[in-house]
Parts: sequence; structure tokens; C-alpha cells
Amino acid sequence: MKIGAVSLGWTGKPLTQAMADIVAFGGDCIEINGRPGVHAGLVLDDTSAAQVRRWAAEAGLQISAVSGYCDFAQADRAARLQEVERLLTACRAAHALEVTVVRAFAGDAKPGLTLDTAWPWLVEGLQEAARRAAPLGVRLAVENHGRLLNDGPALARLVTEIAAPNVGITLDTGNFAWAGHDAEQVRVDFEAVLPHVLSLHVKDGVWRPTGDGTGRTFEFVLAGRGQLPLAEWLATLQARGFTGAACSEYEGAGDFRAGTQASLAYLIAQRR
Repeated sequence: MKIGAVSLGWTGKPLTQAMADIVAFGGDCIEINGRPGVHAGLVLDDTSAAQVRRWAAEAGLQISAVSGYCDFAQADRAARLQEVERLLTACRAAHALEVTVVRAFAGDAKPGLTLDTAWPWLVEGLQEAARRAAPLGVRLAVENHGRLLNDGPALARLVTEIAAPNVGITLDTGNFAWAGHDAEQVRVDFEAVLPHVLSLHVKDGVWRPTGDGTGRTFEFVLAGRGQLPLAEWLATLQARGFTGAACSEYEGAGDFRAGTQASLAYLIAQRR
């Protein structure tokens, strides 16, 4: 299992700084966020890939994935095809980087839109993206993200229905709880997506009462300091032969770099 971080946390900083920090923290891989404006002076595409590969080689890092963006929760088919093109930009960059995993999304929540209504759009969009990504040697790893589709059994059903060998899941360990699932639901979520996991975004956190005492919220903390069974999940994945990347995506309080360093130290200690 490779250990690293998602570069999004270094938004506004050069990608080379993110790489240098990850190496200093003991990591060996990076998931690069290629959205324009994230990293100063970088537009990640197939023309800039050679320079990015040199930076990674000089730092001694493997690029484990590219963070792609897409939203297939669109009633208009032409709009969905535009989202395929947006995701394919990341896929072409990944191909030029010799990277085989691109993080994808299913779709964003919108007022009045239900998952049942959006479902065929999500399937169609990801099927088309997968078909076009396959010749590039790219696997799409759909993340449990946002409010529309942040449920383990539903996400596993989506991957099964898409029925493409190059579609799996980016498991964000904290997002099911962030979306409102309790500890038992989160365990069900993990078991459902386990067979499909291609990459990991690692977060931890604790459930706390809301200020008015009527509910609970989930607060992100350092990896290994929260209530999620991260050690158990990592051991289970490794026992199943997972050799992908476990990338910290620290979103807790305090200094981001210090939080990322502590989270990488925890992940390194869990590696078998």
C-alpha cells in the first residue's frame, strides 16, 4: 500500500511544494488535483504532463491518481456529454502521466432532484466516460462525495450496473459519516464498497452533538485520533491484496501541513 496525500490541500501553492512536503512527511505518492487554479502556474493536461512527471521523479514520488471532476446529474443529455469531456481532460492527462486511476464523481445534489430521478443519467454518463477512458488505460474511481450519492450500498450498485471493468470506487473514509451516517451505517457502507475500492482518501473524525442538542454532526480530526475504525479498514484492505494508494486528505482544524504530517505518520504505521 502506497502512502501519500491529495494535493488539493495545497490549493494556491505550487505543486512542487506539495510534492516536497509529502516527501518530507515520509510519503511515497501523490494524487494530483488538476483543476485549473488549484496549483499556482499549473494547468494539468497532456501538454504539461511531461514537466509534472519530471517534478515527481525529482521528488521521488509516484503519482497515484489524478483528481477528475464531473457532474452527471444533468437532465440534458448534451450537458452530460460535456461532463464526459470534462472528465476525459483528466483522463488524457493521466494517460500522459502514465497514471491509471482518475478520481470521478457521480453527480451533485440539486434542489428537487432525487437520486431515483438522476440514476439513469449517472449510469449513462459514467458508462460513456468509461468507454472512452478504456483506450487510455485509465480506470475511473467514483468517490463517495457530496449529498446526492454518499451511500455505500447505492454506490456499489451503481458500479455494478455500469458494468465496466475500468470503473471502481475512491473510498473517502470520512465522507459517509460527514453525510450523516452513524457508526453502524458507516460499517455497512464500508462492507458494500470494499470489493470495488481502487484508491483511498483518508479522513478520520468524531461524532458530536449539535449545538441545540437535537442531532449529531461529524467533525474531522487527525487520522487515528477519531472514532472511525481506520486501522481495521486498512488491515482489511491490505489482507484483500490492496496495493493502491492511501492518501491523506486532512480537513480538520488547525494547521493543514501539521495535520497532514500527523496523518501520514499514522498511515505509515499501519502499512503491512
